[in-house]
Amino acid sequence: YEVGTVVCVGGEKEITASTHGRRAIGVISANPAYKMNSDLEGGVYVALKGRVPVRVVGSVKKGDNLISANGGCAISAVYHSSEVFAIGFDIFF
Repeated sequence: YEVGTVVCVGGEKEITASTHGRRAIGVISANPAYKMNSDLEGGVYVALKGRVPVRVVGSVKKGDNLISANGGCAISAVYHSSEVFAIGFDIFF
């Protein structure tokens, strides 16, 4: 997966790109502060916390709650949701 992809548990592998309605666990990271299981082959680093670029769909403002969307992206939660996994900051792509 590319950096910024929102991921969920499950699918054909241990993680898969998010889809709307699934609870996201994190985002693919380019520069992880801690590389857990760094000896695994073919793995990717998933940011569970911190300031990480996130792929988004639609308009997201600083402070918006983010939930998973289709295609490994996030969208702004327009209602209170237990599926919130992140809070929007200044820069999105």
